[in-house]
Amino acid sequence: MKINCIRYNKINNINSFNNVNQRVAFKGISLGDFNSGDQFDYVNSEIGEDDDVAKKFEERLKNIKNACAQKKKQVTGFFKKRKIAKIQKETDDRISGFLSAQEAALETQSKVVDLLEEKCELLKKNNADKAQLEEAKKALLIATRIKQERAEFIANNKNKHKGFDSIAGYEKEKFILTDSFINLLPLEVAGQDVEFPNSILFFGPVGNGKTSFAKAFANSANCNFVEAKSSKTVRSKSDREKSFYDNLLSNAKIAQQNFLDTGKRTIILVDEIDRFAYEDSSINAKLKRFLENCSEDYHCTIFATTNNPMEIPSAIRGSKRMPIKVCIDPPDETNAALVFEHYLKDCENIDLSKIDFDELAEVLCSVQPERAYNNSQIESICNECIESSDTITQEDLIYHIKREVPGIDRESMVKYKEEKELLVGDDE
Repeated sequence: MKINCIRYNKINNINSFNNVNQRVAFKGISLGDFNSGDQFDYVNSEIGEDDDVAKKFEERLKNIKNACAQKKKQVTGFFKKRKIAKIQKETDDRISGFLSAQEAALETQSKVVDLLEEKCELLKKNNADKAQLEEAKKALLIATRIKQERAEFIANNKNKHKGFDSIAGYEKEKFILTDSFINLLPLEVAGQDVEFPNSILFFGPVGNGKTSFAKAFANSANCNFVEAKSSKTVRSKSDREKSFYDNLLSNAKIAQQNFLDTGKRTIILVDEIDRFAYEDSSINAKLKRFLENCSEDYHCTIFATTNNPMEIPSAIRGSKRMPIKVCIDPPDETNAALVFEHYLKDCENIDLSKIDFDELAEVLCSVQPERAYNNSQIESICNECIESSDTITQEDLIYHIKREVPGIDRESMVKYKEEKELLVGDDE
C-alpha cells in the first residue's frame, strides 16, 4: 500500500479527534517512527477493548428514556399536557443528539482503522520485528471490531427515532409520499430527468399529526428541512402575508444553493397554509407563480398542511401547483392499535404481553363515524396512564379512553368527509 505523504503529514499534525463520546489520540506519528519501531498509541476512552459496544450504548439510551419517564411523573399543576410534551421533545432531541454523536464517532473510528492498516503495511515493508507487527495487528483488530459494532448500533437505532419509523401506522400515506417523491431521488442522482412535485398538500382534522408527518417525510427522504413563517412582529394581514412570502423565497434560494453544494433537495414546511393562501390574499399571484416551478428552479418541494383545504384558492391547490394531495384520517382500528403500541412500547411500568391493543383500538373507534379521537389524544391518554399508575393495566387504559371527550366533533367529521371526497382526485 502506498501512503499519501501529504495526507500522512496532515494527520501527523493532528493531536486528537474529539467528540462527546470518544477521544482518539495519535502520539508521535511519522514515517521515521514506524521505521525505528516506536510505539503507535491508540486511545479510545470510555470503551474498553473487551466491551460490548452495543450493550454499552443501549444502556445509555435506556438511561435517557428512564430520566424522561421520571420527569413526566413529577409534573404537577396547570398545563400538565404542555409540560409533558416539552419533556418528551427534549428527550427526543437528546436521543437524536446522542445518535448524531455516535455517527461522528464512527467517522473518527474509520480514520483510526485506516491509519492502523497503513501502519501494518509499513511495518511489513520495513521488515519490522514480529512483536511490533503483532501489536499493530492486535490494535487494528480491536479498532475494527469497535467500528463494526458502533456501525451496527447506529443502524439498529437511528431509524427507530427518525423518518417514517417515528410515525406509527398510516402505511397508505407513507406509501404515497414514498412513491411520489422519495423513490425519485435515486433516479435524479443517477442523472435521469425526474419531475418532482412542486407542492404536497396534507390535510385532515386537527390533532392527527400533519406537521410531524412533514418532518418525518423530510427525514426519510434525507432532505433538508425548513419551515417558512411570517414575522411575529407584523400586525396587518398584508404585512404578515408579505413577510411570509419573503421568508419562503429566501428559504427557496438557500435550498437551491444547498442543492448545488450537497446535491440534497429541501422540504419547506408551510404549516396552516390557508393563513396565507386564501381568497383575496395579497400574495396569491406571487404564490401561484412560485408554486409553478419551485421544484425545478429551487430544488425544493413545499409541504403544505391545513385543516381547511377548501379555503385555499382552487388555482393554488390545483394539480399543476399541488399535484399530490394526502388526507390523514382520524385513526381507524388498525392505526389506533399501532399508535397505542408506539407510545407504550418504551414504558417501564407496563407488561405489554398483557395489553390487548386491538381492544383499545376498538374502544377508541367505537364513537366513529359520528365523532372521533385524534392521534394526539392517544398520546395524551398514554401519558396520563403513565403519570397516574405505578403499573399500567388494560383497565387503566380503557378507563382513560372513556373519560376523554373525542377531539373531533360531528360537524368536523362531516366537513372532513366532504373535503376528502372533493379533493382526492381534484384535477383542476
